[in-house]
Amino acid sequence: MRTTAEIGNYGERVAAAFLRRQGYRILTRNYKTTRGEIDLVCRHGNVLVFVEVKTRAEVAIVRPAEAIDDRQEEALHRTAQRYLELLDRDDIDYRFDAVEVQLKAGAIPVCTLIPNFFA
Repeated sequence: MRTTAEIGNYGERVAAAFLRRQGYRILTRNYKTTRGEIDLVCRHGNVLVFVEVKTRAEVAIVRPAEAIDDRQEEALHRTAQRYLELLDRDDIDYRFDAVEVQLKAGAIPVCTLIPNFFA
């Protein structure tokens, strides 16, 4: 039996590999501030992408991304703002994507990309 943290870390690794195959370049994993954490910071073309990864083992009643509530969305926005402040540039296009990773014993993980999740 894996812990929730182990499942989450595994899901992030799976999501990173999936995103690379989609043409994303991973810049940072687990970017943390006192404001929160962003699972993956990526580049997709000329766009900076903040990615939230939600992983669920076996069949869940609701989709993994449905677990992202308003409080977590606000924390992601605050954390992304801090990342952007560190870059010290006003001309950066960015967006928030989500990746759902669904695990099932004995099967290849299934990833679903949700671009512009907070649009």
